[in-house]
Amino acid sequence: MNVQKVKKLIEKNNDILLNSMSIALSEDLINLIVVNGDDKDFELLELVKDKQKFRALVVTEFLKLNSNSVLDDLKLMDDDSPFQMIKNKNQKNTQKRLDF
Repeated sequence: MNVQKVKKLIEKNNDILLNSMSIALSEDLINLIVVNGDDKDFELLELVKDKQKFRALVVTEFLKLNSNSVLDDLKLMDDDSPFQMIKNKNQKNTQKRLDF
């Protein structure tokens, strides 16, 4: 796999990926709050009233907690891709599947 191509695609689609990540993190946090009953000290509806502000807060706090470990992991990674592209034998088109 061409690592540079993937890096360019990520850079090109960065805004979309960031938005997707913020949505996923926010939804996961809301689900955890509901499932774990952590909504006793505050009103969940008030918290998520401004979705954009809530998402920005969730992403900012998540990155604060995780950026050092992610950066440390990235420093240890090789530039070679750990993924292997293999053809999915069950499909007749040219789609490929990533195996981790």
